[in-house]
Amino acid sequence: MTVTYMTDGSPKSWDQKKRTYEITYPLGEKVIWKDLTARECLTKYDAHNAINDYKCKLREIEGKELQLLKVKDTK
Repeated sequence: MTVTYMTDGSPKSWDQKKRTYEITYPLGEKVIWKDLTARECLTKYDAHNAINDYKCKLREIEGKELQLLKVKDTK
């Protein structure tokens, strides 16, 4: 039997990619967060969510929706 121990607790590749997220606040306001890693986004989301009684919603923007957002930003 082989036993493998975790020697480094830091996240690997999943946390390195910069992504785009949308946060929706309880009053319906939507804000786009760009170029954040998963760790940065979750840290920021946790702080905002605590201020708003944990009623915020977070989602990652990807695929065609992300392409359209990039086109809008360039114009």
